Amino acid sequence: MKTRIAVISLGLVIVALACAQQDRSSRANLIGTHDLVLVDQPEGELLAARSYNPDGGAFIVVGVPSRYVFVTSADTNELRILENYRTALAERGFVRAPNPLETLSIPVLDRPTMLAVDEGRNAEGARVTGSYVYAARPGGAEVSVVSVAKHRQLGGKPMAAPAPITAIGTWMDVDQTTSVFETRLPATTRFYAATWDGEFSAVYVAELPTNSPEIDRLDFQRKVLLAQTPITAMVVLPPVARRTLDGAPFCATKVCLALATRADAGKGGQALLVEPETGRSAVLSFKGPVRELVSASDATRIYAILDEQACGSPACGGVVAVDLVAANSDGGFPGSLDALGLPMQPLRAGDGLIAGLTVAASGVVQQTVESESFDGGVSRLEFIHQAYEELGAFSSSNGTITFFSGLSGSIIDFDGRRSTIASASVRLPGFLPDGGQGFTAVDGGLLGSNTAAIVDAGPLDLSITWRTAEVITADQTRWTVDLSDGYLDTQSLLVIYQGQIPGLVGLPTSASAGLHLLTNGAEVRAAVGDLVRFQRPDALTTFADCGTTRIATIGAGFIEVSDIPVGCEGRVQFSVRADGAKPLVAAADIEGYMGRWAPGETLTYNRPAVLITAGVTATRTALTIHIPTTVPRYEGAFTSFQILGHMAPLQITLDTVGAGSGVGCYTSLPGQVTFGNLVMDRVPSSLSGTAAIDFRWTIFAVVPSGNGLAEFNTSYTQIGALGRTQGANCWR
Repeated sequence: MKTRIAVISLGLVIVALACAQQDRSSRANLIGTHDLVLVDQPEGELLAARSYNPDGGAFIVVGVPSRYVFVTSADTNELRILENYRTALAERGFVRAPNPLETLSIPVLDRPTMLAVDEGRNAEGARVTGSYVYAARPGGAEVSVVSVAKHRQLGGKPMAAPAPITAIGTWMDVDQTTSVFETRLPATTRFYAATWDGEFSAVYVAELPTNSPEIDRLDFQRKVLLAQTPITAMVVLPPVARRTLDGAPFCATKVCLALATRADAGKGGQALLVEPETGRSAVLSFKGPVRELVSASDATRIYAILDEQACGSPACGGVVAVDLVAANSDGGFPGSLDALGLPMQPLRAGDGLIAGLTVAASGVVQQTVESESFDGGVSRLEFIHQAYEELGAFSSSNGTITFFSGLSGSIIDFDGRRSTIASASVRLPGFLPDGGQGFTAVDGGLLGSNTAAIVDAGPLDLSITWRTAEVITADQTRWTVDLSDGYLDTQSLLVIYQGQIPGLVGLPTSASAGLHLLTNGAEVRAAVGDLVRFQRPDALTTFADCGTTRIATIGAGFIEVSDIPVGCEGRVQFSVRADGAKPLVAAADIEGYMGRWAPGETLTYNRPAVLITAGVTATRTALTIHIPTTVPRYEGAFTSFQILGHMAPLQITLDTVGAGSGVGCYTSLPGQVTFGNLVMDRVPSSLSGTAAIDFRWTIFAVVPSGNGLAEFNTSYTQIGALGRTQGANCWR
């Protein structure tokens, strides 16, 4: 679903709702921002209603969803509260202390770095929160319980836990039979603590009355016991009626626990879904240890940050998901599939380590789509609001927040321009003095020809997200190229006659190997009858060709040739060129080897979607090329296609160095921003300060590098560094 916005140029600056807000960075007094939670404000005993005007207009709700952001100020052993909406005030800001010149401080346990809030689901399946916020720290055997209504720590001091805490969670059973506007706070709520005593890990639960000012201790009962494997992440999941294990109901009527464990010095571990009532469990197939878990709103899918410590680099990190509907004892719950029906690949943001993760139901971001020009000329771009059933975002150590579509398993593309074939050409070899053919002369100059082809893209059809072009070479040969949007980045793609096969180029050999040549697994790309060219050392060119033979046999890890050419007794390496039934090799700068084909066939290339574009409702093959039956039949001759991808991952950060009107945060957060934990939801706001409330999609992120709290209005996000005029703000 999407909502079209007024047509504008990308070169114009959007004036966001946030521009009316002042930079409050000097008044927050945050020192040690590590965690944060979004908290509703109930109306008496009625929970804040999660029912929104689909047109985005103002309306009155029972209570105020997402009214507060509780955030740690760990270095001062405190919590602070950002008010997203205050009656009769247009500006949001931190709750003030009794002395209005100071920010309210809620003293809690020492060094609070973990927060949780009472949480449940209402009749619409939407998240609602209750009476308490809980603060803890890893390794501390205590927890602070903070009253949302009273803005103070209950009991006046932290409460004891059974053992040092490693993760926390909550759950309250909300009446799902009543209207969202009539749903009341349940009588009790539950706090879960995962602990590690050096020998055993366990999960304890404490049940406590809601909205009680008299609590001064927590009575814990043990629900789960695991031996010699610390629990590093925990999520309390609501029941799902259709969830099964081996065909039988599993976590279908009671809450269950998603747990991530760690072993083998951080390089091992597993994730489990545990049914506390019975002790049954099933593996969550993340294919590696994880260090954070986040549930989808409807609890049919769970997301994880893979732990880079498993291999010591970002290469084994990323965000992945597991489906939580049907499991079996052998394989557990399976990994999620992407938009193409393939296993979801880990989502990453370059070489940065992922720090925080959030997923929201029906989230909205701003993207662009390609539109017809006013005068019928070159197409243009316009902004739209694009909704995703599961909108995700993760922060990285490289200072960015990256948005992704959970159900598509893909990072979101901000640039809506269609991928195109920008140009094409045909490269033919020339003749060498010895009668052979090549592209380089003895003196190093170029041989042969490079002739541009005509690219006819036809009329622009904006109702589809792909482009089909006719490529017409100088001899009137026609190639038809169908290129889908969001799959292939800008790069050159070559279709080469008798091309060298990637992975089978410059492999070592010697006379002692005889006819048997080792290939390290790349033999799967070869075929019997392919050309094998041997090389030996040469004083002038390092290596020189000494003869050609053909593949006679292919086995696991090797090929065997029919003979050894005369003069190749001193051979030291070999390369394989395609020939026979499929003499054409397709390869590209970024994609690498894409397959081999015959003249007259259709080259078909599939890959997981890299970026998901606005308006995509069905995925397609990334690329098809209808190859003509007549192609230049010279060794190494190729047709080149220059792909223009127009791919721009929806990644944002704060503008910390800009100057001038409305450019945000440069005075308070110098240097690179590093984001930590994230939360995202619709939050209340009011431009006029009246009682009428608008709700807008917003993401908050703690900024440990600057002791700050950042805010982005996702309806106004653009890629790059954002200031207040692009919907961003920050506090310190």
